[in-house]
Amino acid sequence: MEDISMDFELLTLGFLNSSPKTGYRMQQIAGNMMLNFSISMNQIYPTLRKFEEQGFVKKETVVQEGRPNKNVYAITETGREYFLKRITAPHEPFDYVLDFLVRVLFFRFLSREQVFKEFEEEINSLQEQIDNLETMEDTVNARADRYGEFCYRTALQMLRTLRGCYIAEQDRMKTESSEGQKK
Repeated sequence: MEDISMDFELLTLGFLNSSPKTGYRMQQIAGNMMLNFSISMNQIYPTLRKFEEQGFVKKETVVQEGRPNKNVYAITETGREYFLKRITAPHEPFDYVLDFLVRVLFFRFLSREQVFKEFEEEINSLQEQIDNLETMEDTVNARADRYGEFCYRTALQMLRTLRGCYIAEQDRMKTESSEGQKK
């Protein structure tokens, strides 16, 4: 499983950089802004507590009548400096080790039919993700800033490219199979 703790910390501070928010509001924003990326309260609150201990955020408890009190978090100047340092830090190389490609390395242990089936399932999964993203295009165009739109277009293009590569490999396997039958 991919470790997203560093990105999650950046997300948390980024959400708070624009204005104070509750953990629940950050969860909503992540869902809207980042499409199918979901974060849980089990990720949000431990990160907020850690940041509070480090002096990156401060918590204000808002008393509500007839409802539970809510905690609103705001980024501190120290947190803002850390956030800016993080978004301008040297870039990490792109991690191209995808779960599916790791499995492909060992497809030599499968039958041709099994390999074809695995590619088919991955192609279908990618198409489903593409379809989901495409249904959000109007929302992205209406709500996202230029950088959100860029992230959306890039994610969509990456999924389409992967799907195209997998289809090309599947087609190559079909061609090899039909050529082998002709001999």
